Amino acid sequence: MGNDIARQFAHLPPAEAAERIAQHIESFWDPRMRTALEALVAEGDDSLDPLLVDAAGRIAAHDSRSAPDSSS
Repeated sequence: MGNDIARQFAHLPPAEAAERIAQHIESFWDPRMRTALEALVAEGDDSLDPLLVDAAGRIAAHDSRSAPDSSS
């Protein structure tokens, strides 16, 4: 499904496409789907569209910025 989403945004410049894909996933995918995507990216699954891989990295960055600071 992620590759299908990536194809829908492939007409955009790569950075914009990856950000839009990330926004879509954050808005519509449940946590299990996001976790599965993270696992596929971590495994280096070469069937993933590069835009989707970029989007997954952006999601991780978004998550780390919004996570509560555990050092307090």
